[in-house]
Amino acid sequence: MEIRFEQVGKQYHGHTVLERLDWQIRTGERWLIRGVSGRGKTTLLRLLTGLEPPSAGQITGTENVRFSMCFQENRLCGKMSSVTNLAMVCPHPEPEKIRPLLLELLPEEALDRPAGTLSGGMARRVALARALAAPSDAVILDEPFAGLDEGTRAEALAFVESHLAGRALVLVSHELPALAGAKVLRL
Repeated sequence: MEIRFEQVGKQYHGHTVLERLDWQIRTGERWLIRGVSGRGKTTLLRLLTGLEPPSAGQITGTENVRFSMCFQENRLCGKMSSVTNLAMVCPHPEPEKIRPLLLELLPEEALDRPAGTLSGGMARRVALARALAAPSDAVILDEPFAGLDEGTRAEALAFVESHLAGRALVLVSHELPALAGAKVLRL
C-alpha cells in the first residue's frame, strides 16, 4: 500500500483548511498528526478515507485500501451491546474472540449492556476496539483517547499497539505526547 497526497488542498465556503499538502503513507507506517484545533486534522482523515474529496490536488493509492476508523464521535449503535457493536464490523463474528478482545479494555459487566448506557470513557473504548477489530489495511484514529484518564489511556494505547498487526496507523491526538516508531505530520 502506498497512498500519496500531491498538493492536496481543502476549502469550505472559501475558507482554506488544508493547502498544498504533500504526504505519503505506506504499509505498516505509523503517523501521529499534530496541530492546534481547527487546523484540518479531521479534514485530513476524511480526505484520506474518501469521505470527502479534495478541493485541489490529488490523492492516489486508496482504490483498494480498506480503512477502519475511530471517529471523534463514538458512532456506536446505542441499543446494541458492546459485543454486538464489534460483531457488526467482523466478517465472521465469533463471540469467543470478541469478548476477550473487549475484556482487554472493559470490565465484564459492560460487554452485554446497551452501548447507550455505558459511560463516555467505556463507549470510547468500545469504539476504539471496533476500529481495531475491523479487517483493514489502515487504522485511522481521530482523538481515540479523548475522555480517558492517564491510566486508561495507557491501556488503550497498549491495546492499539498489540492489535495493529502490521497495518498502517494514522492517529490524531492532543492527549498523546508521542507515539513509538511514528512519524509526525504537523499541520
